Amino acid sequence: MRGLLLVVIFFLLAGLASGQSASASRTEILHPVGITNLTQEETSEMHVNVKNTGNSTLANVNVSFEAPEGWYSGWDLINFIYMGTNKTVTLNLTAPSSAYGDYDINIKLISTLSGLDESKPMKVRVLGEKPPEVPNETVLKSEADDMISRARESLQRALDMNLDVTGVSNVFSRAVDSYNEGNYTQAIFLSELSYNASEQLISEGKPPEPPEGGGIELDYTLVLLLLVFVIIIVGINKYFL
Repeated sequence: MRGLLLVVIFFLLAGLASGQSASASRTEILHPVGITNLTQEETSEMHVNVKNTGNSTLANVNVSFEAPEGWYSGWDLINFIYMGTNKTVTLNLTAPSSAYGDYDINIKLISTLSGLDESKPMKVRVLGEKPPEVPNETVLKSEADDMISRARESLQRALDMNLDVTGVSNVFSRAVDSYNEGNYTQAIFLSELSYNASEQLISEGKPPEPPEGGGIELDYTLVLLLLVFVIIIVGINKYFL
């Protein structure tokens, strides 16, 4: 216990003797530099080389990543980094399947014992399949408005034809409820389902349309044969009877 207390006092005095302000940088990242490539959902081992550029020894330095939400990042501890020297730690970093492209993350260096709290920028490029773009809420709401309007009109046409729309009406009501709750994606799905069902009912319940012209289409071949037959009968009656 006494030995630990002496170590703490030593590093506190060393920090005061250094004459450096808390805002002055006391570390440098020698590796990685430039852009580091990652692959979606693959855990990469990142070798982080930290150099002590200050005027005192750094003790118990916690090294970690400040990554976006949904990423997995590990951490490691460096016991001592003496003045002018550097140490390397290996950290795991995993980008989710939703990540794609270039990101700015930070390497976080913290030592409560040495009064160190620094963030060093790091560029990461995530490779893999580009995720589909998710439409924003305004676009979804507009699509839901349009689809519900179409479903309502189709349902009304089916009602005007005295068709049984009980099931379709229930689906449409659920679509409207989803819209009112702000669940526009589900509202679009249900209203499209309602629209397709109404259109199918209308198609099945609609009487067949008459041919163009509104009359009965005649078989002209049959008419011609009948005409020839009549002429033959008339000729027989005239010349042979």
